[in-house]
Amino acid sequence: GKGELGVVIAPTGAGKSMVLVHLGAKALQKGKNVVHYTLELADTVVGTRYDSCITGYHLTGITAFKEQIYDDLSELEGKLIIKEYPTRSASINTIKNHIDKMRIAGFVPDVIIVDYADLIKPTGSSREEKRHQLETIYEELRGISQMVGCPVWTASQTNRSALNAEVITMESISEAYNKCFVADFIFSVSRTIEDKEVNGGRIFVAKNRNGPDGMIYPIFMNTANVEIKVLAKALTTEEMDNVTKNAAKRQKELIREKYQQMKGGKK
Repeated sequence: GKGELGVVIAPTGAGKSMVLVHLGAKALQKGKNVVHYTLELADTVVGTRYDSCITGYHLTGITAFKEQIYDDLSELEGKLIIKEYPTRSASINTIKNHIDKMRIAGFVPDVIIVDYADLIKPTGSSREEKRHQLETIYEELRGISQMVGCPVWTASQTNRSALNAEVITMESISEAYNKCFVADFIFSVSRTIEDKEVNGGRIFVAKNRNGPDGMIYPIFMNTANVEIKVLAKALTTEEMDNVTKNAAKRQKELIREKYQQMKGGKK
């Protein structure tokens, strides 16, 4: 909600950045203005993921289908700004200054995404313990959400104990558990090796300041086109395979159509 901080927690390789892109893409499709700060990935990589998530085209086929993608994106009412900063080069003040410049230029964000907060440059003393630095960063991020009047989403990495866990709880959050005290909403994404083979996984609502928590939801997550779906019930392995096969079949059909168009153009 407005003035609140949401945090996605997951181990390395589980898809934290893709989840943040998915959240931003869905906001765009609802007509919201989104600013996405990336402190780890290149802005072109993030932009490609947005293209893929919104249109359904695979990340590897974005260039081949750029005309269709452009047509699809031109219909969006929301606007997206992606701002890249080198790792640990941007402080909270850097982000505040950028937001002020955008607002002066007439762009008022409805959703702010920071990928991710642990990579923000601390402004306190270098002698201060890292856990205290991180707690301050999260407090200041929440302050930005209150200042702008919109939700802020970020991510945090878990420790190694959560790498192949079925369900990830807040105890697995790395570096500073105090981050959990600051956030208003926290959910974890867990994907075991077996889950990744069938594009599955689980979301666990670890904290919800203004609602119920403790729920576990099965998800379908295809990292080929940043497709994420929260499922009403757990799918069997056979059902997961069918979902994956249908997605692959659709992609082949799109490639076949593109080939026919190119072939027709040559004639």
